[in-house]
Amino acid sequence: MKFFQFLFRVGFSLLTAFVVTFSSAIIFFGYSGYETVLDRIFLVSVPTLAIAFLLFEAFPTLWHWLQQRQMTVLIALGMLAVIGGAAVVLPIAVSTVYYLGWMAFALTLYALMLPVAPFIERMPSRFWHYFLGFLLTLIFVYGAVGFLADPLGSIFNVLVFTVVLTIIGSVFGYYLVRRAMNSLRGGFLRQPLNLLLAFVLPIFLLAIIFVGLQFPPMLLREHLMLPMEWFGLFLSGALTAGVWGFGALEQFEVRGFHERLAKTKFFEFIKSNLPGVYAGGMFFLINLVIARALNHPALSVNTVLFESDAGPWLFILGSPTGDALNRSVHPLALTTIRSLVRVFTIFMGDHWNLAPILVVSALSGLCVFMAWIFVKRATEKSSYAFIFAVMLGSTAAHLFFGSLTDTYIFGATSLIFFFLLIQAKETRFGVLVPAGVLVFGITVTNIAQGVIGLLFNKFGFWRLVRYCVMVIAVGVVLTAFTSMVYPRWQTFFFVPADLAFETNFVKPVYESPTERLIERFKLVSRTMVLYGVTGPKPVEVIANKDPRPTIDLKTFDAPNNAYASYKGFANIPLVLWLALLAGALLIFMKSIRSSVHIPLMLGLLGSLAFNFILHMNYGTELFLYALYWTYLLVFFLALAFTDFAGKTWFESILTVFVLALMANNIWFIFVILRGLAPFFASV
Repeated sequence: MKFFQFLFRVGFSLLTAFVVTFSSAIIFFGYSGYETVLDRIFLVSVPTLAIAFLLFEAFPTLWHWLQQRQMTVLIALGMLAVIGGAAVVLPIAVSTVYYLGWMAFALTLYALMLPVAPFIERMPSRFWHYFLGFLLTLIFVYGAVGFLADPLGSIFNVLVFTVVLTIIGSVFGYYLVRRAMNSLRGGFLRQPLNLLLAFVLPIFLLAIIFVGLQFPPMLLREHLMLPMEWFGLFLSGALTAGVWGFGALEQFEVRGFHERLAKTKFFEFIKSNLPGVYAGGMFFLINLVIARALNHPALSVNTVLFESDAGPWLFILGSPTGDALNRSVHPLALTTIRSLVRVFTIFMGDHWNLAPILVVSALSGLCVFMAWIFVKRATEKSSYAFIFAVMLGSTAAHLFFGSLTDTYIFGATSLIFFFLLIQAKETRFGVLVPAGVLVFGITVTNIAQGVIGLLFNKFGFWRLVRYCVMVIAVGVVLTAFTSMVYPRWQTFFFVPADLAFETNFVKPVYESPTERLIERFKLVSRTMVLYGVTGPKPVEVIANKDPRPTIDLKTFDAPNNAYASYKGFANIPLVLWLALLAGALLIFMKSIRSSVHIPLMLGLLGSLAFNFILHMNYGTELFLYALYWTYLLVFFLALAFTDFAGKTWFESILTVFVLALMANNIWFIFVILRGLAPFFASV
């Protein structure tokens, strides 16, 4: 026992001495001025040994004092360790002025701890919950400050933003960590599959960050990290806020704010849906990283992504000056989508391009959360709902179009919300009409999915006719209003000449010979059943045009009759997906007279049939519309297998599929970024 105490005493003395000496050598002793390794070794090692010897001799006295002030000193040493460790890693990157300020702050930490130390010492487990919440908040705030570094603009703004967000985040982080610990002991996270997926999501995020950083023309470290000259003061502000946050937590409970908040419906809603909130939040961050890489000025210059108009839409939605839309099939996009995005541009200053990225990513996360609600409401099985929520977020369509600035994620969000209303058996026109107008206003053809869903859920034929008339009437009025707010920016879906533009993308199947009809059937089937869920290797079409070459990513290249393909590992999630889909169809046919979910499932299948018929006649690059049916497939799968919800063996199969799907679709994103990087670099 004495031997281990001796080792600890030696190790503590040497480590502390080395941190102090090395940081001092970099800042004060001119470490970089010595050219030989031997000189540098002596410069660091001699003071290290001297300080270590003095600490070793003083250790008994220091240890006795530490035992008397155990918790207070532990906190101070923990904070000093964070700063000291960073002092070893970052001294060259951080400017001397900020670095000195950063190190000086370490000397004041102990004094800052004193007011809350007695409270901490009485409640050690409470402190550790808070400390974990603070660490998670610190990571999140660092990412947020890095992402918003340009809009924040100055170190003062960074400090204010950091302090406020850290205090608030640490308080709520405490409750989340406490909830997670309780869940590990006897709740949601006690089940191994749930715990596995919960841990996989941060790994998925790190993998996406790693993939993006491989292509500097698209994603720079500066897009996600704080400028290094600000790091010292950022960390000082965050650590100070972390200490103050503990006092804020005490006041939050002493004054009864927590009890009053716990009685609200919003608190109960969040509490009962925390796994869904977590999944949605993680996919918001995942899509945000992809969005930061994809939404680039080159989208309007030399790249075409599955025939999307991402470049123009980025400008239409976010720019202060805006631009003409002139697409009659999106009649209310300017007053709904642009208005929403412009609210966020208020906080972005001249960097308005970040606002559409944030909104698109947030809506993708919201879709994941609504998927959780849909499946949880149908089965009352949290683990089952969590798997399908993660499954939807991991699909190729949601990873890509949930990050690309266009209308598709807005349309998918409105459609999923509408099916949630149908599932809740909502019949009030005061709710359904605004929801229907939102669906119709983003893309006019999407209203058919809502109508089909209502039809199969016993809404009543004449009530449905009245509903359709009301939605179209309100849509006409609001389109006219949009045209007044944005003169000559918006064409009219009810004017034949304006609607005629869409005929450029229409080719009725009855005009095609049999061979073309079979080919079209194959293309639509392949795109709807496969591509939206398991991402293929896209077809790259490169053209050497003046003034610069262009790249067009497709899933089908008509001139060469080339389809996006699956190779190697991609066949594993593909086969699993097809097996699950086939099983779901068999179970649906077997239980068509007995399942309580049949009306909803018929609505989902009817919407799939509508999309199939529509795209047999409309569209060239059909992957562009994949978000409009991917959620239908995932929801149908979830409802078909409800009898197996809660069965470990089946949820294990689903989890294996989700993990394989994640791996495949990380590669799908990688292939897209790899193809785009040279063209983005040229702009």
